[in-house]
Order: sequence, then C-alpha cells, then structure tokens
Amino acid sequence: MVKLVIWSLFIIPWITLIFLDRSAIRRYMPVALLATVFNTILAQMAWSYNWWKFKETLFSWDKIAPLFTVYSIFLVGTIWIFYFTFRKFWVYIMVNLIIDLFYGMGLIKILNKLEIRESGSFTPLKNLLAMTILAVILYLYQLWQEDIFDKEKVK
Repeated sequence: MVKLVIWSLFIIPWITLIFLDRSAIRRYMPVALLATVFNTILAQMAWSYNWWKFKETLFSWDKIAPLFTVYSIFLVGTIWIFYFTFRKFWVYIMVNLIIDLFYGMGLIKILNKLEIRESGSFTPLKNLLAMTILAVILYLYQLWQEDIFDKEKVK
C-alpha cells in the first residue's frame, strides 16, 4: 500500500503534463529545474540537521532527496503554478502559500501517518517560511528568464 502511494505521487504529476502545451513546459522547465536544485539542497540539509527524514522511498538510494517529492511533485508543481500565475505576483504568492500550507499541514501529516516520512525539528511554520522565500527567488529568476527570452526574440 505504501509503495503504491509513493509511486502514485511520483507518476501522476508527470502524467498531468500531457494537458499542458509544449511551449509552456519549455518556458517554465528552467525555473522548475532551479526549484529542484534548491529542494535537493534543502533535502540534504534536512537529512544532516534532522529536520525530517523519509523512511520509505521509491528506491534505497533516494532517502535524502526522494524522487517522488523533489523530482516529481515539486518539479511538476512548479511548472503548473507558473503556468497559471506568472505575471500576477500576488496571485502567485497566494497560490504558493495555499499549496505550501496544504503540504505542511496536510500531506506531511498523511506521509507521517503512513510512516513514509518522519518529522524532525523543522516545524510547519519554518517550512512555510522556507518555501515562501524560495517562491520569491523562483519568481525573480523567471522574470530574468523572460527578459532573456524577450531579448532573443528582438534579435
């Protein structure tokens, strides 16, 4: 049952991309990859400082930065959030806050209850703060990317 939940959390986000046009995926993949880098670093810090730990993952080698969260939910979720909210900063921030609250207060509790994840010293409030700071950095990065794309079009 636990492995089925984990595999579903890994595969379903990727499947949702079939509903998005390729130009949007190309446009927002760089910011999604940057989010993945930051989330990987955060996951490594969490492992080292006992902020949280994953007890169950897809493979034995992905316990530090689990594929189903860092390389699926967060990566694909970033693309979808930018697709619907980019150029509307306050909407973007509000959507991120709602999703991060759902993750921090809901999904984490479910993962803990299923014994997939184990909470450490990182509180939901710290998670919300970290994810909000990350969201602002990602938004600024995408603005910079858009500026580069606009300059390329002019050439």
